[in-house]
Amino acid sequence: MTLTKNRLKDLRELTHRRYRDEEKKFIVEGVRLVQEAVDSDFSVLEAYHTHDLTDQPGGRSLLSRLKEKTGQIYQTTAREMELISETVSFQGILAVVKQKEFSLETILNANNSPGLVVGLDGVSDPGNLGTMIRTCDWFGVTGILLGRNSVELYNPKVVRSTMGGVFHLPIAVNVDLLSTISKAKGMGYRIYVTDLKGETHFDRVRYQARSLIVFGNEAWGVSDQLKELADDRVSVRRYGAAESLNVSVACGVVLSAVHRLYE
Repeated sequence: MTLTKNRLKDLRELTHRRYRDEEKKFIVEGVRLVQEAVDSDFSVLEAYHTHDLTDQPGGRSLLSRLKEKTGQIYQTTAREMELISETVSFQGILAVVKQKEFSLETILNANNSPGLVVGLDGVSDPGNLGTMIRTCDWFGVTGILLGRNSVELYNPKVVRSTMGGVFHLPIAVNVDLLSTISKAKGMGYRIYVTDLKGETHFDRVRYQARSLIVFGNEAWGVSDQLKELADDRVSVRRYGAAESLNVSVACGVVLSAVHRLYE
């Protein structure tokens, strides 16, 4: 199938945030990520692949699964796919997926059961955000609150960096963290913020069953307003000469301690 100019235009537009926001869709590329989308409860709206996909490991199986998920599957040319693809090494398949919206109530889990929620305040680098989502997925975080001043969740670099994590856990976007954290405190959550000058080292904290941990912007950290709402300011002790610790690394370090102390 040769893509019409209009269909090609529609797909190209989804590489821009404005159109992703308007259409509530995003593009997923590569065998692994498309497989993750297919295996999730996200809606796969349509898929496009080149002829040689069936020569790749898992290619035929993926096409078979896609047919169960959507009837909109099209074989097209490598040249046309290159015009849509955001990756350097295109793997022969991409899918258009419908965005999902998660309510704050869903993530905060109002029935008083345990919850480990992560808030992200101004995380601006797509690679960092994607890695943090992947890390949260690994450590069993029950939900993520993505602050209004953070990079867009469905940015292609973010989606790729999550390695499928974007499909595994609820993520609320454009969250007003100030009002949401106040609400969470009223629901029994203890609030922790990471802070280079925090009073408590991360491995000395006794995290509660309902914990909300906030990580901040790569350059200036968590905002002062959020720090004022925190019950605990948590630091990762520096032993060397580095000026700062990458926020995605800090995320992994702190989350690993949460579960160590639970055990």
